[in-house]
Amino acid sequence: HASSMKKINNFTKVADKIIDLSGDFRLQNKDEFEKWYKEPHANPEMMKQFVYGIPELHREEMKTAKYISSAGCNATTTILALYPLFKNNLVEENRTVVEVKVGSSEGGKQFSASTHHPERSGSLRSYKPTAHRHVAEMIQELSFGKNIDIHFSATTTDMIRGILATSHVFLKEDLDEKEIWKIYRESYGSEPFVRIVKEREGNYRYPEPKLLSGTNYCDIGFERDPFSNRLVVISAIDNLMKGAAGQALQAFNIMHGINETTGLEFPGLHPI
Repeated sequence: HASSMKKINNFTKVADKIIDLSGDFRLQNKDEFEKWYKEPHANPEMMKQFVYGIPELHREEMKTAKYISSAGCNATTTILALYPLFKNNLVEENRTVVEVKVGSSEGGKQFSASTHHPERSGSLRSYKPTAHRHVAEMIQELSFGKNIDIHFSATTTDMIRGILATSHVFLKEDLDEKEIWKIYRESYGSEPFVRIVKEREGNYRYPEPKLLSGTNYCDIGFERDPFSNRLVVISAIDNLMKGAAGQALQAFNIMHGINETTGLEFPGLHPI
């Protein structure tokens, strides 16, 4: 991060189309960038030229885009889980609480004691309880012109790859499970890489990162609280695939008119 925005003018001279996996061009507003990244944007005039890189939200724009900014991994997991609810104005704007469990690979390439697996083994550590940068992406994509709050925390586990997001939202209407199912099917029924996972019994009743390792899928499940207006939405991805390289390849395929699933149909490292 913070390198692409300084070098982007060099890249545009040699490439007609660019997909950037850094966080430099995910936000459309330079003031929001400075607020969350704690530094001025080095190339603010380019910010609005990038399409935000979640295909399920911006597929049509990607088809004609020159520049795409691939979305953050935590943002992808959360946005896909909550997008149908916010789009349909079904949840209270200021009460969304999200907690993610993440693996060591989310920490990037820089080594530290906290990323060393003998140290991580058996550990469960809160590493970003507030002010995570990806919240800015969530607000940008879920606000639909309204002022919303997302209260987000991240916890590291001893797994290597994967994200499990547990989102608590509060419904404006008394929706039952069939109605919620319908809302998600309307949004994602034809999506090749989003699956609704909600089983009555078995080991895998809800989304689980282990099953998604090596895949480009985002699995989404939910549970309606019978004692309040709370809806719990559970979502999971492989942060190295749907949260990074896989989603970038999906965007590449769309951008170049290639079948969207090309190169991305691997069933995973733990198929069931």
